[in-house]
Amino acid sequence: MSFDDVTLFIIAMAIGAQLMNFLHMRWDAQVARRDLAASRAARRQAGGDLFFSTFLGYRWKNRSRV
Repeated sequence: MSFDDVTLFIIAMAIGAQLMNFLHMRWDAQVARRDLAASRAARRQAGGDLFFSTFLGYRWKNRSRV
């Protein structure tokens, strides 16, 4: 292998490493956005469950004795 071949190989390896870093950064950002959306949905669901359970407790305590 000539000097030019070795240099080209080293440069290609460096560019490939940078490309993989960029791809992993993008994939991690996508996973973070997906996890954030899932946590927001879970928080909304938990808030609704809490409201509904307290509402049922309120109705149970204040029901009329017919």
